[in-house]
Amino acid sequence: MNCGAKTRAGTPCKKPSVVGKTRCRLHGGLSPSGEAHYNYKHGRYTKESKLLAIEVNARLKLLATVAIEFGMIENSD
Repeated sequence: MNCGAKTRAGTPCKKPSVVGKTRCRLHGGLSPSGEAHYNYKHGRYTKESKLLAIEVNARLKLLATVAIEFGMIENSD
């Protein structure tokens, strides 16, 4: 399979692509991709994870309030 990137002349590159990639070595085929890439996003700070953390903290606060009201724990404030 050919690279497919455009050359400066505007024609498609005729070099073979790197195995498992769509570009040749001169047009970025050797660049790391996926988890090996330095800019890989792991999902720790996504909107969903932030909302889940807010929900869990709210539930823990409610649980602590109920436990204080029933005398199961002392108020640490």
